[in-house]
Amino acid sequence: MKALLDTNIIIHRENTRVTNQSIGLLFYWLDKLHYTKMIHPLSVSELRKYHREEMQQLYDVKLASYEEMHSVSIQTEEYKEKLQSVPKTVNDEIDNQLLFETYIGKADILITEDRRMRNKAEALGISNRVFSINSFISKVSGENPELVSYKALSVKKDYFGNICLEDDFFNSLRESYDGFNQWFLSKSEEEAYICYDDKKRIQGFLYLKTERPGDDYGDIVPRFPPKNRLKVGTFKVESTGFRLGERFIKIIFDNAVQRNVDEIYVTLYDNRDELKALAQLLKRWGFCHYGVKHNSDGNETVLVKPLKTYSSEKSVKQNFPNVDYSTNKYILPIKPEYHTPLLPDSALKTENEGDYMKGVPYRYALQKVYISFPMGDTSFVKKGDIILFYRMGEEGTYKKFSSVITTVGVVDEYITSFQNKDEYMNSCQNRSVFSKADLEYFWRTKSSRIKVLKFIYCTELNKKVTLEQLYQMNIVERGKGPRPFHRLSDEQFEAIIAASETILYRG
Repeated sequence: MKALLDTNIIIHRENTRVTNQSIGLLFYWLDKLHYTKMIHPLSVSELRKYHREEMQQLYDVKLASYEEMHSVSIQTEEYKEKLQSVPKTVNDEIDNQLLFETYIGKADILITEDRRMRNKAEALGISNRVFSINSFISKVSGENPELVSYKALSVKKDYFGNICLEDDFFNSLRESYDGFNQWFLSKSEEEAYICYDDKKRIQGFLYLKTERPGDDYGDIVPRFPPKNRLKVGTFKVESTGFRLGERFIKIIFDNAVQRNVDEIYVTLYDNRDELKALAQLLKRWGFCHYGVKHNSDGNETVLVKPLKTYSSEKSVKQNFPNVDYSTNKYILPIKPEYHTPLLPDSALKTENEGDYMKGVPYRYALQKVYISFPMGDTSFVKKGDIILFYRMGEEGTYKKFSSVITTVGVVDEYITSFQNKDEYMNSCQNRSVFSKADLEYFWRTKSSRIKVLKFIYCTELNKKVTLEQLYQMNIVERGKGPRPFHRLSDEQFEAIIAASETILYRG
């Protein structure tokens, strides 16, 4: 397999200082999966244009570790025609050539941090072969979990004063914000969310602050009206492939619900790829452009997410954690061996948290995948429906007490048929508890019955509701258990939520 690396990837890799924390993990996977690392002659020429002598000497030594393409392919008229509608810039000549080499198969994949190149790949029909650093890491770590070289530990709260400010993780924040170190030190007695890998390198950091109607927003245009708000003060994650960004998004939403705020907002610059990627992540989860914040370091974009309201014009994901209560509600049983790996936040007290928070992407994902093989018709399940996940008791236990409802989820998509295996695999990988081999086995043996539920994890129940309680509430017939997609009336759903002492945001 040949991986063609864009010029920006080479610059990240060979710079004298770290400009992208994830570059080492990218090259780990390229080496582990035996990719040939290729560089294009046009990229070599571009790198030769650097005027700093020490950088030229560095590239002279380092470029020998890549395999340079021996020729520049001549673009076909058919290829040029496909890019006619794409806006042109001075950098398009090199970009288009690298894409063409991938288009005709001289390279199996192309890795680039240039979002415009990835947009062009969509127009060319090769988006499944053109990756950012993060999307490549995410793909291969999900397909090859046995090769993951370290585990990402669960996200924990800690005091600023216990966190190493000198970690390279904070370099980009120091560069963007004057006085970042002083600000950080001033917060020593406050708490933040932090995630380390097993070598104690920081992989993610999140600081949240509650603001009240009387707070001053004179530096934000247009000025905020008075509301209770959750400010995302500092938010950064590395491209680990473990969907830590979604994990932190979930923490933001959980805090918003717990603190009973009316909206969430974040301010950020858009002058670096990592910040553009962060903005895109936030927008996928319903944050919208609001305005601009003026400060001494320049202007920041302000993104806002409204709460306590549900918009029919937005997707389930964009509305989350707001839930539409006018939809159907169901109980969905799940075997105990699959329950906690897929829903680690809903682990029972008898289960070992450490076993379920290891570095596997689907455990960190906020959007998850559940695969089932129901015998009857389940086509009635629709986007936006509410699911209560029911953890079945283990064999040999007193099941009316060990079988419990643990989790609330919302249907994002329910797929009852697939055109082909690739469509099925792309729907499931990296968000399901099943390995690639398991998924392929299901396709070979049960393809006609496979149903894929994509759902968004809302919350665990504060108190688990047992099967015995379901008997007492006349929700399930005594002596039996709920079947897949057991329909609930609104009154039955409310009774379960009340018994669980759980608060949901209602749209």
